[in-house]
Amino acid sequence: MTPAELLAMFRFEMSDEEAVPLWADSFIYSIMDDAQKQFCRFTRGIEDARSFRLTVTINKEWYPIDERILHIRSAISARGIPVPMVPLERMGEQGLRFDGSTGPVKALIPGLEKRTLRAVPVPSVAEVLSLQTYRLPETIPADGQADFEIDEHHHQHLQLWMKHRAYGVQDSEVYDKRKEAEFEARFKTYCDGVKIEQSRLNKPVGIVAYGGI
Repeated sequence: MTPAELLAMFRFEMSDEEAVPLWADSFIYSIMDDAQKQFCRFTRGIEDARSFRLTVTINKEWYPIDERILHIRSAISARGIPVPMVPLERMGEQGLRFDGSTGPVKALIPGLEKRTLRAVPVPSVAEVLSLQTYRLPETIPADGQADFEIDEHHHQHLQLWMKHRAYGVQDSEVYDKRKEAEFEARFKTYCDGVKIEQSRLNKPVGIVAYGGI
């Protein structure tokens, strides 16, 4: 489904197909874009292992994170060596310390400052790390000339958030507090179901051992 097709479906379901519509195309595309991004925030986002690089510089510890990134799964050096993301609380068990020691980057520490990673130890080797991420989708422009990046079977469910936003417009013709809250709740319930499905798909397959008779 394209954004233009979803816009047409939205207008049909909202009985907004008059010559002078209640909501302009540009507004519908803006809430459609908000809907796809909220969907990614409430679920895992777009899997991406190609778009983001982190250029490690000698003696530089702090690195900003692109605003499109929701979560960094891991980093891989140009030599193919994994560089793990290690929470501050787990540094001790990994033998990592902020003690001023230098060397090739062994780990990246998130969460110390907003949208920033800290390299451990202080880098003594310049290299480029490839980031495996979950990210936000590309923005839908005001003319709708774009393709969705989220899976197609989710497209029509974006309308739940779009209707939430549409009924929340402070205008006597469209504002409906009850429907605004109802569609927000339905959208979040749908996203909760998607998260469960995603967790099931990404759960490692266990090996069951059977004892002999």
